Amino acid sequence: MSKSRYIYFLAHAGKDKEPAKELRDLLHPDIKVFLDICDLDPGDRWGVHLSKYQQQALATVAILSSTVDSARYLEEEIANAIAYQRHDETRHRLIPVYLDGLPKSPFEVPYGVRGLHALDAAQLGMAGVATELRKFAASLKDAPPVSLPEDLPKPADRFAITDALCKLLESQFNEVIFRVAAPNQHLAPAGQPLMTRATDLVLWAEQGGASRIAELCQAIRSTAPGVL
Repeated sequence: MSKSRYIYFLAHAGKDKEPAKELRDLLHPDIKVFLDICDLDPGDRWGVHLSKYQQQALATVAILSSTVDSARYLEEEIANAIAYQRHDETRHRLIPVYLDGLPKSPFEVPYGVRGLHALDAAQLGMAGVATELRKFAASLKDAPPVSLPEDLPKPADRFAITDALCKLLESQFNEVIFRVAAPNQHLAPAGQPLMTRATDLVLWAEQGGASRIAELCQAIRSTAPGVL
């Protein structure tokens, strides 16, 4: 395995930086881990360098808690990791770590993370999580860094689409879902935070490639002209 490659890229919400640092310290230095607060240099551009280091890593460890709904960079990193794993899971994996225990409802976590085998930090403790990640690291195979699929929206585009969905009234949001024929089982139900539902819808659209993203954008513009 290349010494210059990161094994794990830690993705976290800003409010969860302390648990992320604890996990990094438990793995460091024998397991090469990227954590923004430890590994970015002064003046580094977040949008550029985070994406670069995530692509170079063999796996993304997504640290999830109740703060995920308001964490834009975390949403972006999860979406990228889902795309990387879907593109070639032998070159990049997404590993969820739940700080508050395994969720009781699948709709409490982002679409795309549901169904993935996860680590329960509330049960294992962070030391136990580190032990499991340390064991799994030995099975990861070095490979060329994964490339972002060409039909995946750029971060700015994804933010713009998600923002537009969050500006809709509930009736308008439901109309967009109807227009694009998004399956209800892939979306958080009514009553969940709109950001969660919007993120689910964008991630579902991304799985259909550029044509489905274009269809979603058109549905938003037809339903609420001017928001996108």
